[in-house]
Amino acid sequence: MRETQAGILRRGRTRLFEPGYALTLGGDVSKILVALADRLTQAVAVLSMLALLTCVVLGVVSRQLNAPLAWTDEMAQMFLVWAAVAGWMIALRHRSHIRITMLVDLLPPRARAAAEIAIQLCVVAFGLLLLRYGFGLIERSWDIEAISLPISSAVIYLPLPALALALVLQGAAQAIEAARGGVAQVAPEPETTGL
Repeated sequence: MRETQAGILRRGRTRLFEPGYALTLGGDVSKILVALADRLTQAVAVLSMLALLTCVVLGVVSRQLNAPLAWTDEMAQMFLVWAAVAGWMIALRHRSHIRITMLVDLLPPRARAAAEIAIQLCVVAFGLLLLRYGFGLIERSWDIEAISLPISSAVIYLPLPALALALVLQGAAQAIEAARGGVAQVAPEPETTGL
């Protein structure tokens, strides 16, 4: 009997990382890795949003007390970018980005598949460009210190390579799926458990 990604992770860390555990799942280690990547991305998104909220509240409260904290705006910008990138990765994985399919739906099945392949290859190309220029952006801004924080301004751009890699992998997987004649599937929503 196959387990769901959420079921695998819900059972706890100790069993998940035991030697040979992946073999009991039929040797499908990729499902475990995908589940871990999904959970990690969701954790980054949640933590970024909580940190963003904390920075904004601190900024508002400190201004009301006539003792403004100079770093809250810049830190909030950084967490906003990180949360947006994590959200983009989650939406990409679950295929929940807005798609206007009015014209594509009018095409015959083979042309529809060709259009889907072309779209996904454009996504891969964009991911490769983002990967190439993302590292350059980080490198060029590494020596520049943030205005109100004693950190590099490159920190804001650190999630770009991860996003680019996710774009390339997801686009390639969906292009291959379309080439095989498969219907693009939405990744299953993980079951939520209380915190």
